[in-house]
Amino acid sequence: MSDSVIRPLYAAPPQPHPIPLYAATLHAVVARNDVDELDSLICQAEAYLDKYGDLPSLIEQLKTEIAKLER
Repeated sequence: MSDSVIRPLYAAPPQPHPIPLYAATLHAVVARNDVDELDSLICQAEAYLDKYGDLPSLIEQLKTEIAKLER
């Protein structure tokens, strides 16, 4: 066997797992006073809004469509 380093087939660097943006998660991070973690959550929330838009408005649109179908 050679002296070269054996790397796994998928040798991607580990990525942090996304933290669900539930109220309990947010309250826990605030309680820990971890500025870096708070910044990370803000970035995740902003990315979510950029991707999906105004979720409350979308929910109202869905409710309207459901009501139309149920008539």
